[in-house]
Amino acid sequence: MFKKTRFTLQSKTIFLVFFTTIVFILTAGTITSYQVAQNQKQIIKEEINSVAKIVANNQQVQTALRKRVKPTKDNSIQKYADQVKKETKVDFIVVLDNNYVRYSHPAENHIGKRFSSPSDAQKSSSGKVHYSHRMGVLGTGYRIFRPIFAQEKQIGIVCVGLTDKSISKVIRVAQKSVVIGSLVALIIGILLALLIARHIKKTLFDMEPNEIAFKLTELYAINDSIDEALIVVNNQKILITANYLAKKSFPSLIVGKPLDKNLNDLLFADNQQLPKTNELVLINAKEYIVSVSQLVYHKQIFGQVALLQDQSKYQKLSEQLAGSQQYIQSLRAQSHEFLNKLQAIYGMIELKQYDQVNSFIAQINQNYQQEFGQLNKQLESPALVGFLTGKMNQAQEQRISLEITPDSNLPQKIVTEQLNLDLIKILGNLIDNSLAAIKDSGKITLTINFDSESSVLIIEVTDTGTGISSEVKKHLFKQKYSTKGKDHGYGLILVQQIIKSYSGHLVVSSCKPHGSNFYIELPLQKKSEKE
Repeated sequence: MFKKTRFTLQSKTIFLVFFTTIVFILTAGTITSYQVAQNQKQIIKEEINSVAKIVANNQQVQTALRKRVKPTKDNSIQKYADQVKKETKVDFIVVLDNNYVRYSHPAENHIGKRFSSPSDAQKSSSGKVHYSHRMGVLGTGYRIFRPIFAQEKQIGIVCVGLTDKSISKVIRVAQKSVVIGSLVALIIGILLALLIARHIKKTLFDMEPNEIAFKLTELYAINDSIDEALIVVNNQKILITANYLAKKSFPSLIVGKPLDKNLNDLLFADNQQLPKTNELVLINAKEYIVSVSQLVYHKQIFGQVALLQDQSKYQKLSEQLAGSQQYIQSLRAQSHEFLNKLQAIYGMIELKQYDQVNSFIAQINQNYQQEFGQLNKQLESPALVGFLTGKMNQAQEQRISLEITPDSNLPQKIVTEQLNLDLIKILGNLIDNSLAAIKDSGKITLTINFDSESSVLIIEVTDTGTGISSEVKKHLFKQKYSTKGKDHGYGLILVQQIIKSYSGHLVVSSCKPHGSNFYIELPLQKKSEKE
């Protein structure tokens, strides 16, 4: 059970976007405001410098200072300064003579008095322009001192400035647009946060991340618990997902990578109609029952899904039982035959024909040694002997002779459970094909030999059937191709894949005047090294 979180994904997304927007706006706003303030201060410096330059170059001001008129409240310099101050909106224009006596001032009672900061004004006595930021009569502010010249002689100083209060008011006006822009950005950010949160929520099917993680865990657990290999590909044949059993069976599977071409052709060939249900497919010498269907969501096809059921675990049991079944069939036939013979012996004893009884029993023993005892000596594998005995009886019923050559040998030391199963698969398919190829009476010859020097098992099956045409031979090892009709065409593919697993080889040839020959070599040493 997943644990519910205190905050939903939507609320987290809104908070994150909101917080990010706030931090961005505060940071950008602070930097912008500071930059605006600095720019405004620079503009103010340039503006008061321009005003000071205008006053310093005014002929009326220069004439009054040169004639040293009396600095009264209504002198011409004061009137001119008031007019310029109103037009330029500076806080003060103070004109001084060389003795720092004021000829103009916003507060008329200060006219005729010495400047309050003579040391500050003194820096412009040598004809230089000087900026200052300090306390004055009207308060702290920025001011510029510019010398006044007449006929290349300094006759005074003009001081023009703005108080910090006025400067702050100008800066606030300039920063107002920044604040408004920040608020608009904040509102847009909140709206975007809501839209993004809703979009993410909708994209995630109204589920929270912990719910998705829990669902994915459940999905993986379900997929890996399926007793079938699950393979899912998209329309480009790229692997979307595969469960544990699929990856174990096919190690080449990599999510996000194209499916192996051979596996893709067997499972998802374009010319196959879907859905495909319970079809037998041979892959790497293993038989799988395969079901394939389209991956559909909201009527849109996203790919294909294949379920593969490995039949080897069932086949192993059935193939293990195959020898026993042949044994049972053989024993039934022999039991019936011996019962008849026992009745014959009993009848001869009743008639006291003892010489005939001895002769009859000797003949029975000789036949047994020829048919069954000799086979046990040649092939030291009870399961294989039982299997071949059953095939002999099946062939005899079809009036076909199935013979194992006298030089055949299969030593017990090389016989393993896997080899028994593989031999039953190989011989079963080849003998069945030979039985089907012989129309009436005919003969099948089987040779099994083990070359101890090279550790190679040689198998040869020859029949006197209809043979194999060159056209049929071209398609002999293609899946589902068969001359027997529907639901056939897997046997020789299986035989070929088993031989390939031993790194062996198979030669198919026609016999004269008719018939066919299958020659097989299985290197047992290479097989054991692989295992």
